[in-house]
Formats: sequence, C-alpha cells, structure tokens
Amino acid sequence: MVTYWSVPPMWVGRTVAVMASGPSMSQEVADKVRAARLPAIAVNNTYRLAPWADLLYAADEEWWNVNRHVPAEFPGLKVSVSSVAGVMRLCNTGPEGFDDDRSCVRTGKHSGYQAVHIAAHTGAKRIILCGFDMKGGHWHAEHERPLRTTDRDLYPIWAKRFDLLATELAKRGIEVVNTSIGSAITAFKFMPIAEACAQAQADAK
Repeated sequence: MVTYWSVPPMWVGRTVAVMASGPSMSQEVADKVRAARLPAIAVNNTYRLAPWADLLYAADEEWWNVNRHVPAEFPGLKVSVSSVAGVMRLCNTGPEGFDDDRSCVRTGKHSGYQAVHIAAHTGAKRIILCGFDMKGGHWHAEHERPLRTTDRDLYPIWAKRFDLLATELAKRGIEVVNTSIGSAITAFKFMPIAEACAQAQADAK
C-alpha cells in the first residue's frame, strides 16, 4: 500500500514564491525572492539558482534519476508525484482543477502547475509565479539525456489549464500574480518581481 505525504499548512497567510524554469527565470529573480524572505518552492533545475529554497518539486522520476545527487545535497523538502527514494510522494488525482486533499495534487501535466498546487496546500494567501513563461525553452541549457525536450505544441495546452486552476484558487481566497511578463498564461494578473516582493514585505509588517 502506498503511503502519501500530506503537505503541512506551514505558510498560512503568507506569500509564497514558486520558481519554475522558463527563460524569464534568472539568478537576479531568485535573489529578489530570497532578499524578500519569502517561502519558496523551486521547480526542477531551478534549485540551482535557489539552493536555499524551502521545497524542491520535480514530477518526473526520470529527472530524479538523472539528478541522483539532489536528495542528499538539497537540505529542504523534496517532493514528487513519482516514487523516488528520499523524496516525499503526493497522489496524482488527474490533470485539471484542484484537489483539497493535502496529500493530493492535480498535475496540469507539468511540474510548475503541481508546485502551485502545493503552495496553495501550505495555506498561502498569495502565490508569486516566477519563470512561468509557457512558450518553450528554459533559463538553462536543454535537459541532458535521457530527459526529453518538451514538444512546443504542448505549451499552449499547459498554459490554458491554468484557467480552471485560477478559478479554483480564487474560490479559496488565494491570489496569484505572474511575474513572467509576456507569459502565455493569461489567467493571472502580471506584476514585476520587484513590486510583488515589495508588496509581500509590506503585507508581512
């Protein structure tokens, strides 16, 4: 019998940054998030820009297999929907929408969507998206084999899945802002990263 991890309500009422790996992600963005002292979730290779992040999320077992050193080296929480030694596992309950069970996520078919889902489970009142371009490419070089390069035709489909997630998060009183100006995700309002961090700091006072 599979035992799933349950995301603790560890950031209730906080602003949480989710840092994905789109081209707009950078060391400068990661440094702004750190300077603002925001709880942070790094997605896939973006942990390299933010080794201090509180949580690392990667959905694919293949990614963890290629990066076997990460569970031992990354000090924060490690989470996936795949079964990986040393990594907390969540239950995949489908590709769309939102699941209120904190041991479950809807996947959106990509890690960034799932990381946003986790941020909501922590009790966040606002989620800041970084590196969510959804137009193809990464801030880093292409993934090394055997990891696959994502078909560019998938990005518009993935971006559209955020529409329903946006509705579900709004119902739960969770605000989401996207700092990736020009992103294909249109479900959330855009805000420069410096402004989003400043707003979060002001709210925390």
